[in-house]
Amino acid sequence: MFRLSLIIFLIFSQSSFSSEKDNSDPFESFNRKTHAFNMTLDDWVIRPIAETYDFIIPDFVQIGFSNLFDNLGTPVSAANNLMQLKPLGFVSESSRFVLNSTVGIFGLFDVASEFGIPERNEDFGQSLGSLGIESGAYVVIPFFGPSSIRDGISLVPNYYLRPDLIRLEDSKSDLALNGFSLINLRAGLLGISDLSGNDQYSFYRDAYLQRREYEIRDGELEESLFDDDFD
Repeated sequence: MFRLSLIIFLIFSQSSFSSEKDNSDPFESFNRKTHAFNMTLDDWVIRPIAETYDFIIPDFVQIGFSNLFDNLGTPVSAANNLMQLKPLGFVSESSRFVLNSTVGIFGLFDVASEFGIPERNEDFGQSLGSLGIESGAYVVIPFFGPSSIRDGISLVPNYYLRPDLIRLEDSKSDLALNGFSLINLRAGLLGISDLSGNDQYSFYRDAYLQRREYEIRDGELEESLFDDDFD
């Protein structure tokens, strides 16, 4: 999946990193087909597995697994806080990782939140955005979903900064870990109704782009971003 994604982004990177609204989705035809593929995959494979998982595994165990996977992503966030010159965020995320990995038993329990240490999530895409690098064209990646040129490229450093204890030379173990993380995440979203309407694809695209803009600006958005029908 990762090699496929890199090939796709090498092709897409031939286009400029323009952020103009009228050029934000130059690959719309391809994106719509990929979106349809991802939704079909979810309907027929991922969702049924997640429903079975949700039926078998108790809620408190699912929460523990979610905490564990969140904890594995904390070093990524800490490193990107440091790259963005956010010392408070770096200390906060580092403290969360140490506490949850030790007292929280490898992250199964979110002890840091109980101590009042907030999450300050950052990723490599946000770090590039903070440096003024535009998101580039909107793209939908097979299996991964909504993204952009910048955020798609950022998947690689984000992935390899994770200290997964099961990341061995055996790719099957790594695949199993990420597959389990996906199913656990999908099970947590079963209570959310499927988005429907005249154009589901456009809704996903606009929601993703505005959420990323919100994250990169640390919650400071221009009012013009909400002048359209999306709220």
